[in-house]
Amino acid sequence: MPWLYEHYHDLSAIGLHVTDKVHEEQSPFQRIEVYDTRGHGRLLMLDGMVMLTELDEFVYHELISHVPLCIHRDPRRVLVVGGGDGGTVREVLRHPGVERVVLCEIDERVTRVCQQWIPAVAGRLDDPRVELVFADAVEYVRNHPGSFDAILVDSSEPIGPAAGLFGGAFFADLRRALRPGGIVSAQTESPFYAADTVRGVFKELRGVFKGVHAYYGCIPTYPSGCWTFALAGDDFRLTDLDASRLAAVAGRYVGPSLGLGAFNLPEFVRRLVEGD
Repeated sequence: MPWLYEHYHDLSAIGLHVTDKVHEEQSPFQRIEVYDTRGHGRLLMLDGMVMLTELDEFVYHELISHVPLCIHRDPRRVLVVGGGDGGTVREVLRHPGVERVVLCEIDERVTRVCQQWIPAVAGRLDDPRVELVFADAVEYVRNHPGSFDAILVDSSEPIGPAAGLFGGAFFADLRRALRPGGIVSAQTESPFYAADTVRGVFKELRGVFKGVHAYYGCIPTYPSGCWTFALAGDDFRLTDLDASRLAAVAGRYVGPSLGLGAFNLPEFVRRLVEGD
């Protein structure tokens, strides 16, 4: 079957031309599939939802990592929540000041499958600075107060294994897990197709953190192609962004020419995240 379709909540569908299914398994948590595609490289799906393609994964992984890490004054200890594909860890490791990265992923099989079949994304997980923890992130965060300079919530859609990563109780635990001056970033879904989720997440974040900002980027293989992210903390300003550090880690999407531009929101997104 040359075309693979992801149906998003009975609202839309995206079709990708696949050339081969290279792996499929049912883990204790979800169905994991890896495909070769025409034009999009390797494709990872979890429970029928596209998690990444090699064509555009860099957009998501650069945004969720470089933006917070270049705003934090001196990020040394970083926690990645979810992110079992390894792409966010890959980008975090481009920051030379980072001394330790903990990847907390509930489903070990996602990580092992990506290490085997998508090494361009997962290939840095054997770096000595990386600690792999295969556990429930809600519990892990609760048990590690005052431990991290930055926490990057690289979760899937808020259903199944990721359902607990979008609520106020978890955000309060994130705040307690930060060291002084700590910062949180999180993916917060499509402003077109998941408006209620976006609005709800930002409302919950503002009930916990003093400073909450939204930014966004374009990811063609995600529903609607437009994706939002949150930045939250108690002691930072957007103008803290270090342009020289950003230039040093500049990738294919995030760089000096973008900088704070990711926070210049379309009006409908601004209204959405502000609860209008």
